[in-house]
Amino acid sequence: MDRQREIARTSFFMLSITGTLVVLIEVAMNLSRTSLCISEGCTTVASQVRYGNITILLLGAAAFLLLSILSRPSSSKHSSRRDQIVSMILCAAIASEGFLVGYQAFRVHAPCWFCLAICALFALMGISWILSGHWEVTTGFAGFLTVLVLFYLILPVPIGGKSLGDHVGQNPLTLFYSDSCKSCEEIETLCKERNIIINKVDADEHFDLLEGMDIYEIPVLFINGNEEKRVLIGKKKIAAYLSEME
Repeated sequence: MDRQREIARTSFFMLSITGTLVVLIEVAMNLSRTSLCISEGCTTVASQVRYGNITILLLGAAAFLLLSILSRPSSSKHSSRRDQIVSMILCAAIASEGFLVGYQAFRVHAPCWFCLAICALFALMGISWILSGHWEVTTGFAGFLTVLVLFYLILPVPIGGKSLGDHVGQNPLTLFYSDSCKSCEEIETLCKERNIIINKVDADEHFDLLEGMDIYEIPVLFINGNEEKRVLIGKKKIAAYLSEME
């Protein structure tokens, strides 16, 4: 039994080191305006983070790093106080992932693969920590499920049954518009003049999504390129971007 627990603790430590490295790589790539994740869900989630996506990444890196330091193998007997701190941080991290997963599934309706990978790492760490004898971490998984269920019960279903991911898909340019929006008509005219193919989505059908991103004006342009993912708000910014397209 002791051997099994030591193996579980070692696995936990290796997973925490892996998480630290992965998040730090993403931080470095974000600073150079690139990302490990290229799905539209990643861009949408990142665009809604207060103080920028780097804030969440640094918090994640700090959590993984702290967990790796506290769980590092040593020749001395394991500290119960240190293990309690690991359990508390891990429970908070797993429960927090419930918010991020629920937000993607029931609000944004598009997956952020990087976020899901981090969630999987925390889940594996939770299982390893439980196998090492710390059953209190099950409360973290209970918190994860509770938050996920609350998101499902509270957030509205997309109008027409279609999600943002259904509308955006692989389209490089998606315009959120309204029939009563004069600026939207001007953007559409500009696209026709420059022979730019654009995917149109009624903004009223995704008002909750735009509101959640603190967007209260249209038109809004989602740029879903292979090397660039952006959200442009307002006629001026969108027209400038379209005018620069070859």
